Amino acid sequence: MTTRTPAAPARIEEHALLGNCRTAALSTCDGAIDWLCLPGFDSPSVFTALLSDDPGRHGFWRIGPAAPDTAPPTADQRRYVGNSTVLEQTWRTDSGALTVTDFLVAPDATGYAPPQLIRIAACTEGTVTVASEIAVRPGYGARTPTALRVAYGTPRTRYTDGADTYWLDGPIHHSRFGTRYAEATLAAGEQRVFALTWSATGDPAPAPPSGLELAATLAWWEEWASACAYTGPHREAALRSLVTLKAMQDLGTGAFVAAPTTSLPERLLRHLSDTLPATAVPKKRKGTPEEWRTWDYRYGWPRDMAWYIRTLVRYGFVEEALAWREWLLTHTDPAALRPLYRLDGSTGTAERTLDHLPGHLGVAGPVRVGNGADDQLQLDVPGEILDTLWQMELQGLPGGDDVVEYALQLALQVERTWHLRDCGMWESRGEPQHYTSSRIWCWTALDRAVKLLRRNGAHLATAQRLEALAAYVRITVREAGADPQRGTLTQVCGGRDLDASVLHAITTGLLDPADPLAAGTVRAVARELGEGPFGLVERYPTHEHSANIDGLPGHEGVFLPCTAWLASARALTGDTAGARASIETLLGVRNDLGLLPEEADPVTLAHQGNAPQGMSHEALLAALLDLQAAQHSAPRELVLAQVAS
Repeated sequence: MTTRTPAAPARIEEHALLGNCRTAALSTCDGAIDWLCLPGFDSPSVFTALLSDDPGRHGFWRIGPAAPDTAPPTADQRRYVGNSTVLEQTWRTDSGALTVTDFLVAPDATGYAPPQLIRIAACTEGTVTVASEIAVRPGYGARTPTALRVAYGTPRTRYTDGADTYWLDGPIHHSRFGTRYAEATLAAGEQRVFALTWSATGDPAPAPPSGLELAATLAWWEEWASACAYTGPHREAALRSLVTLKAMQDLGTGAFVAAPTTSLPERLLRHLSDTLPATAVPKKRKGTPEEWRTWDYRYGWPRDMAWYIRTLVRYGFVEEALAWREWLLTHTDPAALRPLYRLDGSTGTAERTLDHLPGHLGVAGPVRVGNGADDQLQLDVPGEILDTLWQMELQGLPGGDDVVEYALQLALQVERTWHLRDCGMWESRGEPQHYTSSRIWCWTALDRAVKLLRRNGAHLATAQRLEALAAYVRITVREAGADPQRGTLTQVCGGRDLDASVLHAITTGLLDPADPLAAGTVRAVARELGEGPFGLVERYPTHEHSANIDGLPGHEGVFLPCTAWLASARALTGDTAGARASIETLLGVRNDLGLLPEEADPVTLAHQGNAPQGMSHEALLAALLDLQAAQHSAPRELVLAQVAS
């Protein structure tokens, strides 16, 4: 059997996403699940080989042909089934063909998504011996559970680790070199079903697979995707991004994760990501703890979620918006808004490192759980929230008195804090600054709050005061946040460096698309932040041997949403050809399954950062809509339609 060994680490772009709106798994192209958190997105992982060079020690599960020399499936031999997260991979051996279908079971009619991974191995031609090798390692690969074969009823293996129990169904697995292993020889038309299911220790044993789960899961995803109202170019790519976003929602709470992974490096040295031999893992490279830029994204960021919801509504999806708004009103305090939350609305997100894990490819540590941005001041967040609440109003989804009161309190908080230095939307770990993008979003917060209040006939005197402040904030952006010599907005007030986030001055309507400062900002970002032969847009300048404004050393990959933001800004300022080119560039970064990470190498396009990344997919989706709209409307009319009073 071809096992997952330290000799064959899988790169980020080689992974597929499995999801069921409760948790997620990552699968490699050789049939290994090397990342799975159970029972939920932010639970400790039971397979953590993604962040290790020792799969047997830290957890994996591979199913594939037993023949040791079988080549892994090529890009045309693995696919998602329709508009789902059900993955099919096919191997061709000397004796036959084997297809493995992997999926996390979709929610039932009540919205309950079982914490169950099912893997179906089917022989489609000739005869094939299928092999399964599994190492269940709870606690992010730190522990080995007690394994016990259950002889009564359906034969299965029960793994117990304190309060958690994992049930392995399928052919009986026997102990083998620290893992458990099973084989079965299949003839054409035969199959074996494997499953791993979580339960709380002491609860009744979960039912083994019934054989109906695959059809039900496919039907659930297709029914959900059928609501997509988009009929423009790249519809298949849009549907894959929509499905990926949906897979990042926790259906039980309505919240979304930023990504289903932790600690995939934003900076992966080119000699590791591009020329890594298939037979060698590099030795641990010394460096500062921050060098690889590794963070945990398995939480809910109100900023990111607001963007997801705005775009999902534009594509015709309503239930997600209503669930998010309920989550927002229930779990967040507008007078003390936090940058991130756990999906259940709690605040246990303090950052710590897992020193027993070496990191991706065995070198890119540290591995982190929690996120140190949880107590930062980020002044942009009210703007993204209020912009989305306003868009919901425009789309016929009014929130009533509760939303009006929430918007008022959020705007009053902006009134008190807009002038302060903050950590910005990039969650800088350096010194707080007067970030121009924070001022842009403070203006947006005030502007949208005024619109909400007036639309509902509430607090009109306060609305008038907030409107006057919004006008003043707008002036400060145009004056303090701009470089008049280059005709562009800048990263910080009074500074010269650029920052792609200032493009939001155009998409929010702070700058009129006909304003020379808008066109100048678009040109400057494309010219000065475009990187590599493909013109992918970086967030802001970084330096290899001197301090960066974000407080971290060295360079990073290009943050992919920035290229989509440039596409949207180009579309809104009338440059539809440029917008189309930016979108085509971003589409070219996707892996063979249509997935985008957080970042990519600007030269090799190797994926970097946590993956798949919700913001990357959302930004692509928004850019597609902005380009489609720009082809039918004048730029100024398009912006006014999005922020209409």
